[in-house]
Amino acid sequence: MAANEASLPPDGRRARPGGARSPPPGPGHEHPCTGQCLSARSRSRPPPPCCPPTARDLPQGGRLAALLLVVLAWVPGGAPACPALCTCYVSPPTVSCQANNFSSVPAGLPPGARRLFLQNNVIRALRAGTFGPSTVTLWLYSNNISSIQPGTFRHLPALEELDLGDNPHLRVLAPDTFHGLRRLQALHLYRCQLASLPSGIFRGLHSLQYLYLQENGLLYLQDDLFADLANLSHLFLHGNRVRALSEGVFRGLPSLDRLLLHANRLVAVHRRAFRGLSRLTILYLFNNSLAALPGDPLAALPALQFLRLNANPWACDCRARPLWAWFRRTRVSSSPVPCASPPHRRGTDLRHLRPQDFDACPEEDEEEEEEEEEEEEKDEGGGGGGAVAVVGTPGRALGRPGTLPAAPPSAFYRDGLPPHDLRGSQPRPPPPSRDSRGPPGDDVPLAAAPRLAPALLSLLALLLPDL
Repeated sequence: MAANEASLPPDGRRARPGGARSPPPGPGHEHPCTGQCLSARSRSRPPPPCCPPTARDLPQGGRLAALLLVVLAWVPGGAPACPALCTCYVSPPTVSCQANNFSSVPAGLPPGARRLFLQNNVIRALRAGTFGPSTVTLWLYSNNISSIQPGTFRHLPALEELDLGDNPHLRVLAPDTFHGLRRLQALHLYRCQLASLPSGIFRGLHSLQYLYLQENGLLYLQDDLFADLANLSHLFLHGNRVRALSEGVFRGLPSLDRLLLHANRLVAVHRRAFRGLSRLTILYLFNNSLAALPGDPLAALPALQFLRLNANPWACDCRARPLWAWFRRTRVSSSPVPCASPPHRRGTDLRHLRPQDFDACPEEDEEEEEEEEEEEEKDEGGGGGGAVAVVGTPGRALGRPGTLPAAPPSAFYRDGLPPHDLRGSQPRPPPPSRDSRGPPGDDVPLAAAPRLAPALLSLLALLLPDL
């Protein structure tokens, strides 16, 4: 039988007359050498030539080479490369390139990245087509951005947070800079050098809940600037140079909960400036140049809980009576309201004035009060056919299916001020460090992400039983 086996061709099939080989065994038929192979290996004898090789038949070097191939297969095949000097993570897909002295956005950003951290560089310009449509979070704060090409953010339908703050060379924004960002929930434009904002710049941002405009050089806020922001809950405007609040400046903000206007140059507030802010709970007007609030503008704020009016030159004469009367009929947690004039009342808290302090003042115009009441009833009763009704928590609008629920303040509340303390900014949550092992939770660096090609899986199954 050994002679017969030696005469077999290498593939183990007997040759037909004329040199033709027999066809391969069909379904249900065993290989002609199967029994011989098993018998020889069970007795530790050399297998016949017709037996397929296994890892045991390979030399030691061949086994090591095969194992090396398996180990190399552990690196994700086909995964997009991570830009140089950046760190990439798999879950969620994240690219972290902060603090690398980049003067432009690095090339080769993975198109499927959901979080892009590019802060603390020296990036000068943003161009259209740079960011992928899967981007959800984009941090570009603390750069040298001075120009944003039209269309840079137009094709980012998933974007929820955009941080362009602390870019001191950013002085002008085009009216359509943020158009199309229908899912945007937080927009950071703090500490830039914006002297004005074009009308319509926030048009269509129906999901926006947090808007940071503090510490710019804004000189004025035009009517209806925020009219499309029906879900906005936090509006930060402190640290600018705004001198007056007009009648329609906050129109269209039925969900607004927090309005920070301190450290401006306010000298005048229209008596209807706060009309429609029925959910406002926190208002800060301290450190301005207000001497009076004529026409009782605070009466339009039924939900107000925290108010700060200190560090203003309040005139505690007849002009103070509307504000004094408002304090007498409301229960609001307020800062002191020290009088600056007249001299004999300087230092007295306006809230603690007595009724006889206004005996010499003329009666208020009753007709004006009746007119204001009629206008309020008209606003509450029927008008506003195009207004968006808001129910539930701020950020959830009625009649717009798919509107995102209100995000928790901790998710985006950076540089804002909590109700109990407005003296300092809140710390920014740090993004993943280049030297760390990766973000907590399910975030895994790309280099350690397991993914095996099917062919190499077969090789591994062949090698492991015999090693």
